[in-house]
Amino acid sequence: MLLRQSIRRQLPRPWATLNRQQLQPFSSRRTPLPRHPAYENLAESLQQLPHFRTRAEDVRVLNEPSQFYKTLIERISQAKRRIFIASLYIGKEETELIAALHSALKRNPSLELIFVVDYLRSTREIPKPTSASLIASLAAAFPNQVDLRLYHTPNLAGWKKRWIPRRFDEGWGLQHMKCYGFDDDVVMSGANLSLDYFTNRQDRYIEFRNHPALADYFQSLLRTVASYSFRALATDTTTSHPALSIVWPSSNPTPSFLDTPTSIPDLKAHAHQAFNSLTTEWALKPLHQLSSPLPPSIPYSPISHDTSLRPLLQMGTFNITQETDLVVPSIFRMANSLATAPGGWKTTVDWTSGYFSVRERYREFVLAAKANVRIMAASPEANGFTGSRGVSKYIPPAYTHLMKVFYEQANQRAARRRRETHIELREWKREGWTYHAKGIWLAPSHTSPVRYRPDFSTLADANDLDEELALSRPLPPYLTLIGSSNYGNRSAQRDLEANLLVTTDAKPLQQQLGRELNEIRRYATDVVNDRLFERKGRKVPWGVKVAAKAIEDML
Repeated sequence: MLLRQSIRRQLPRPWATLNRQQLQPFSSRRTPLPRHPAYENLAESLQQLPHFRTRAEDVRVLNEPSQFYKTLIERISQAKRRIFIASLYIGKEETELIAALHSALKRNPSLELIFVVDYLRSTREIPKPTSASLIASLAAAFPNQVDLRLYHTPNLAGWKKRWIPRRFDEGWGLQHMKCYGFDDDVVMSGANLSLDYFTNRQDRYIEFRNHPALADYFQSLLRTVASYSFRALATDTTTSHPALSIVWPSSNPTPSFLDTPTSIPDLKAHAHQAFNSLTTEWALKPLHQLSSPLPPSIPYSPISHDTSLRPLLQMGTFNITQETDLVVPSIFRMANSLATAPGGWKTTVDWTSGYFSVRERYREFVLAAKANVRIMAASPEANGFTGSRGVSKYIPPAYTHLMKVFYEQANQRAARRRRETHIELREWKREGWTYHAKGIWLAPSHTSPVRYRPDFSTLADANDLDEELALSRPLPPYLTLIGSSNYGNRSAQRDLEANLLVTTDAKPLQQQLGRELNEIRRYATDVVNDRLFERKGRKVPWGVKVAAKAIEDML
C-alpha cells in the first residue's frame, strides 16, 4: 500500500486535464451502471399505497406565498366541473377568494364545490363572524352546488366539550389536511387559506396538472372525511357572514357523537374501515388507470411516465398510520442504504417543520441514520405563536426546549461513537415573515468513484478506492414528502393529515426540488449550537419545560 501511494505521488496527475467524458469511470463508458437496489426496495415497501404516475413536465414547484395565491385564483377561474378544498380554515377576511369561488359557481351551474375545514378552528369566534360563516355565504347562494363540511374530532365530546375552554379545545385534534383541487389539477401544500399564508408565511406548494385519477382520489378522500363531519348551512344571501345552521346529516354512516357520546367507539371503528378501504381500493387499481394522460404522439408504456406519486394518510384518531409506520421508516431505510453504498457518504435527508416537536420514534431514526440529516425549524421570531396572548406566548419557548433536548441527545450519541455528529440543526428566520413549511427531501450521493491504475488506462478494483479521486457529490433530491404533517406526536396521534410522497427520475423536476430546498435554506442561517441557547431571551423557564413535556402530544 505504501509503495502504491509513493507511485501516485511521483506520477503526474493526468486526470486534471481530462474532459468530462474521459473522467467517467472506465466501466460506465461501456455499460450503464446498475441502479442501486434501494430504489426498488422503496417501491416494494410501499405497495399497499396507491401509486399514481405522471410526467415531470406536469409538476410545478411553487416557492412563494404569492405564487400559491395566484395559482389558486387562476385555477378557480378555470374550473368547469369540480373544486374540492381541504384546509384547517379560511381567513374570515378572505372575501376576494370567496368572490372568485362565487363567480366560478355562478358562471358554471354544473360546477360542484366541496369544502372541508375544521369545526373548532372555523367556528371559534361564534356568535361573531367566523371562517365558517364566510364559506357558508357560498352555500346560501348555491345550495345545490356547495357542500360545506366541518370536521369535529370525536376526541372532544361529553364533559370535555362542555368544560374545556375555546382555544384550548383544538389540542384534542383538528382537520389539518391541505389539498386543493380544480377539475383535474391538484395543489398539495401545508398552507391554510388566509392573508399571511398568501403574503409572508413561508410554506410549501406543489401543483400537479392534468391528472384526472389523482384528482379523483383526493375528491374521494374529502368525501370520505365529509361523511364523518357536520354540514354547515345558511340561507341569508344578503351578507357575507350569514347565520349558520350546523347539522349532522342523516346520510352520514354513524350518528352524531356530540348528541350520543357512546357512539364514539363505533364511529372510530367505522371510519378506520372506510379509510383503509379507500386506500386498498386505489392501491389495487392497475397502474395504467392511475397514470396521467399522454399526448397522442406518445404511446403508453411502463416507462412513459418518470414520476411517481403516492398519497398517504395519518389519522391517529382512526388508527390510520401510513406515515408513521410505513413511509417515514421506508425513507430512512432507503437513505441508509444509499449512504453506505460506494460513493454514497454525502447522501442527505433534509427535514423541516414549522414546529420542532419531532416524535420519539422519528428522533431515533435521525440519531441512528447513516446518511447526513439536516433539520430546519422556525426560530422563535418566525414562530406563528410569537406575540400571542395568554398561555400561547409560551409555545415558542416550549419548542426551543424540545430542540435543545434533541440537540443534546445528538451530541451525546456522537460522543459515544467518538465521531462528529451527522446531524445539523438550523433555525429559519426572515424579517417580517413566519415559517410553516414542512416536509422531507432525500438527495442521494452514490456516484461511482474514479480510480485508474498506475498506467491510467483502466479502472482499478472498485473495492480498492482512492478517496483522492472519488467523485461523490450530492445529487438533487430524488424524493420529497409534502403535505400537512408537522411530524410531531400531535400529527401522529390526533389530527387528520394527508401527505404525498413524490419520487422522480426526471432531472428537471429534481432540480426544481433542489431549488425549492435551497431557497428555504437560504433563510436558515442560524446554526443550533451551545451559543445559540445562551442568547438573550433563549432561556426557557422551568415551568415551560415541565409543561412542554406534559403536553408534547398536543404540540
